[in-house]
Amino acid sequence: MSGVQAGTPPEADSGRNRRRGIIIGVAGLLATAVIALLYMRYNEFYVSTEDSMVDGDIVMVSANTRGRVMTLPVNMGDPVHKGDLLARIDTTGFGALESIGQRNVSAFGDLARTKAQEVSLSVRLANARRDLARGEALRKGGFITDSDLDHLRTVVDDLNAQLAEIRKLAFVNRTALETTESHPLNYTIHSPLDGQVAERIVQVGQVVSRGQAVVSLVDPKDTWVTAKVKETRMGHVRVGQKVDITIDAYPGRKFHGHVFQILPTSAAAISLLPPENASGTFVKVTQRVPVRISIDDARDVVLRPGLSTEVRIHIRDGSPW
Repeated sequence: MSGVQAGTPPEADSGRNRRRGIIIGVAGLLATAVIALLYMRYNEFYVSTEDSMVDGDIVMVSANTRGRVMTLPVNMGDPVHKGDLLARIDTTGFGALESIGQRNVSAFGDLARTKAQEVSLSVRLANARRDLARGEALRKGGFITDSDLDHLRTVVDDLNAQLAEIRKLAFVNRTALETTESHPLNYTIHSPLDGQVAERIVQVGQVVSRGQAVVSLVDPKDTWVTAKVKETRMGHVRVGQKVDITIDAYPGRKFHGHVFQILPTSAAAISLLPPENASGTFVKVTQRVPVRISIDDARDVVLRPGLSTEVRIHIRDGSPW
């Protein structure tokens, strides 16, 4: 006789599967609700973004004349102090001699004219003084009036004032001539600040024009974070709010700061290539507004412009966690 194996009724398996599915579904809904609640609570207290980086002023040091770069004693990353030599430029053969010669001719002409005026005024003043002396003698004899004598004195005073002014002008012209005669053909460029060399823009031997950038400098001690915040969240951001900052170059460390400036335009509006709608097709894109954040506790580290950061701005007092 063959045995019969009793099995679980299909209805029972189906019931257990339904209960398991219901439990999983409810758990998923609860998890989603909790996550949504936490997200909403987070947004009530914070505005955060990963679109942020360390920023700072980059100073472009330019040539003050046209010439050839003869000396460039600094390299990228070198520390420099205010007044340090950055470059030496030789202007020989680049119009400097002609320019200096023209300035010499102009300054010499100005000086010659003022000296001639000084001689003429000196002669007129000597004659006026003699007239005044004769007038004083005539007044004692009653041959002229007090008004006539006052006129002679006024002439002397006016000529004295004119002579003093022309002598001042002659001094200025003489100084200008001495300056042009001693004008060097080698120009030096010095650092305007304490900082680091960000880039050597030209090389030794290269010909540069007046106003052309030679070296760029940055001050690592004068840095901040520029965070680009979505426009939909900008209504909550205020100057003075506290900020938590994490910097990728220093993992595991949290820095602190505060909002000190909110730029008046969006990042797109001040970009080198702002978006245009020439085709007539418009796609709305959420804009981002640059917010500048100070770093209050980074005196012991070197922060270079361009380092990636994440920021969390406290938009309400207190914290849910």
